[in-house]
Amino acid sequence: MTGSTLFSIEKTTNFERSFKKLVKTYKSKSKKQEFIRVISEHLEKLIINPYPQSERHEPLPKGIELPDECQFYKLVLNIAKGASGKIRLMYLVWDKKRVINPFWIYNHQQFEKRPPDREIKDVIQETFEGKSIGRENTKNQIVA
Repeated sequence: MTGSTLFSIEKTTNFERSFKKLVKTYKSKSKKQEFIRVISEHLEKLIINPYPQSERHEPLPKGIELPDECQFYKLVLNIAKGASGKIRLMYLVWDKKRVINPFWIYNHQQFEKRPPDREIKDVIQETFEGKSIGRENTKNQIVA
């Protein structure tokens, strides 16, 4: 994507909430810091390329439609062994606006496949209503 405009990250309140909950699953300070670092790196990579090979186009919950310029994805991150190391990041990509809305991050222990459709639908609707908590596009601001 050389020469193209970078995307920016607009985190949602649900992303922040789910991220904090996930960080708490790490007992030691060093494990928490490592987890934050790894997730920050993955979000920074999304700014350059919101369509990495490990992402997959995610089916929408019934009863919701996205605008044509918006797509729904789930990124699968295997950052450690075991169920707690299988991290999933759900996000929306707005190509025309060059914006990525991460709205849910969870591990395999929290949801074996994905959160309930009703909850995903509610969070996507909140994102449409502009309930994001801030735009980030520089290193170390993405997750912190």
